[in-house]
Amino acid sequence: MRGIRGLLLAAMVGASMLAAPADAFANGGAYLEFDQTHYLPGDLGVAVGYARVPERKEHLLERGPFYLFAVPMNVPLREGHPIPAGAIRLGTFAIEEEEDAYYELRAEFTAPRLSSGSHVMALCNDPCTIAGFREPFTGTVSIVATRREAQLLTTNDRLRSTLWGAKREARRAERRLVAAEEEIETQLAFGTSERDELSAQIERLETQLAAARARADAATGRTPFDPWVVGAILLVTFVAAALAFRRGRTVPAMTDL
Repeated sequence: MRGIRGLLLAAMVGASMLAAPADAFANGGAYLEFDQTHYLPGDLGVAVGYARVPERKEHLLERGPFYLFAVPMNVPLREGHPIPAGAIRLGTFAIEEEEDAYYELRAEFTAPRLSSGSHVMALCNDPCTIAGFREPFTGTVSIVATRREAQLLTTNDRLRSTLWGAKREARRAERRLVAAEEEIETQLAFGTSERDELSAQIERLETQLAAARARADAATGRTPFDPWVVGAILLVTFVAAALAFRRGRTVPAMTDL
């Protein structure tokens, strides 16, 4: 159960960080989660935080009670310093021990009448000597004037989150496209190189074959085969044979006379 809760809290923290102003988280720290993002003055809300407090540090829990404060945006609660003027105490944290030295800190509150916009919420005792366990507990909520404003802001946050996701997917698709183009260009270049190499090999083999034939002809004392020369030889041979045959027929006739 603890692992599932941790995963859910991580997702909630990520969404809260996207919607919150940068100044609220400039110094890092542990995060308070709220049951709503936008509150009308007078709405009931719940703030929850989780901390791991080793046994040797459990005495810090005795320095409570710990309160939830709404503080000015640029004036954080700091341990050992007076609580800022203008900070509003909203509720008291109940602390419940869980397993593996984890504690849940939970405070119910009524949203104060503040100007519309984002407001920082923080944990501290009074006087402020413990603002968190290892890191200060802070969070951000939005105060709105009307329920319709809250709905529109919620829709806007959802659309911005969707747009951010779409841009991220577009960047991923663009990187995949660039990688595919580079792969195709590499394959084309390899194919061209391979074709050129094969052509060069064919030319080398033809040259070697011609040289081998020339060497063979030189070794046997023959000239390269010429069909016209062979035809001429055959023609001369045929003519010589014909003349010999005619001469052979005329010799006996002269003897009889």
